[in-house]
Amino acid sequence: MSKNDYSRETGKRIKQWGIEGDIARYIEGTAEHSIMYRALGTEPQTEHPFNLYGDIKSQGAALRGTFEANKENIPEIARILVEKGFTGMAGHGLGTSQFVAQAAAGAFWEYAGWDTRDMDSLEYVIYEPPIDFEKTVFFTYSGSGSTVDSNRAAAKAKELGAFQVAFTSIAGSPITRKCDLSVVCAGGFDTGGSDTFHYTTRLAASIWLAIEIGALSRPDEQDWNDLRKRLFATADKYDEMFDWVSKRAEILSKRYRKIRGVLAVGSGSNEGTAEEIALKYDEMGHIPTKGMCAGRHIHGALGLTQHDILTIIVAPVDDPNYGALRDIAQVTYMLKSPSIAIISEEDERVAEQVDDVFRLDETDPNIFPILAILPGQLLAYFSAVAQGDINPDCQRANIARHAKVWNWLFPKDTH
Repeated sequence: MSKNDYSRETGKRIKQWGIEGDIARYIEGTAEHSIMYRALGTEPQTEHPFNLYGDIKSQGAALRGTFEANKENIPEIARILVEKGFTGMAGHGLGTSQFVAQAAAGAFWEYAGWDTRDMDSLEYVIYEPPIDFEKTVFFTYSGSGSTVDSNRAAAKAKELGAFQVAFTSIAGSPITRKCDLSVVCAGGFDTGGSDTFHYTTRLAASIWLAIEIGALSRPDEQDWNDLRKRLFATADKYDEMFDWVSKRAEILSKRYRKIRGVLAVGSGSNEGTAEEIALKYDEMGHIPTKGMCAGRHIHGALGLTQHDILTIIVAPVDDPNYGALRDIAQVTYMLKSPSIAIISEEDERVAEQVDDVFRLDETDPNIFPILAILPGQLLAYFSAVAQGDINPDCQRANIARHAKVWNWLFPKDTH
């Protein structure tokens, strides 16, 4: 079955996570039919385009569906949160879900005027950091809505009296039943084993919510209609840019297929972008990657910046920390280390110092992450393809020893 044959339904998944039948034999035969595909309910692929490529390509449509499905819901949630007097949000999730909260933070700082924090769900459950739930709304992020530790965190916060908003792609999932309000994003279901459209749609929905809160509580602070227009335009921009971004990512990933590691750098909202790019390299290409802010790079990663380490810099031209990001580009130039920058169309300074660029039609540093993740995802995807022996869909679950670990960590109904 081609990945283009899947019919995606908003708010639904293809099957509940899990494997039916003789799991031991399935693990033994995972090289021929990876247990990842069995858990997801999708057809095995052995060459490009893998299923993840279809997931990545679907993001324009998923954004449009999310905007349409929530045109009344998100403004209403904003009204409720403003009326309740919240002045901050704590967003939690695991992996990609946490990075959604991290990338959305800048929008809540600048648009809503809120304090924010992002947390790993399991860390929250174990350490129970004190949160003032009188002032802070709890944002619960889970693409599937069924991830066990995210549900544990939501349940813990509910016990403590938190008011919660779920951001998920699955209507009626367990996470929605623990939260007071829900944002259900479009996109349907994963066909490969790495979050793609889940990140993009939930991030866009979060930024939209920040805009609506700002419009209600700080009506004179921003041109709110312009911000809405720019946010909603990201759906069509995805479709317009996909082919050229894909081709360039494929070419560059072939060039850098032998790199030893990657440094992904961004500031503010785009530190979350850098972290998510790093996670995609870890998951899809199995290339060790560090996501970090500009200061972390300048005060620690200089020794790592060498000829066999690729640096990816996320630097929208209106970023308040643009100067430091430009300095990192200069570092790669001086040290003759390969570098790729994800920048605004208008950029002149970072582009001068790096080897290759992806120019995106956005300057606002809080909306930029929605578009910037596309080249990040495709670079990671094609890094796997270029190596020739990696299936980016599977996170190595097509290898028996990894399949055993996957089944032990993520048994039926845990994801």
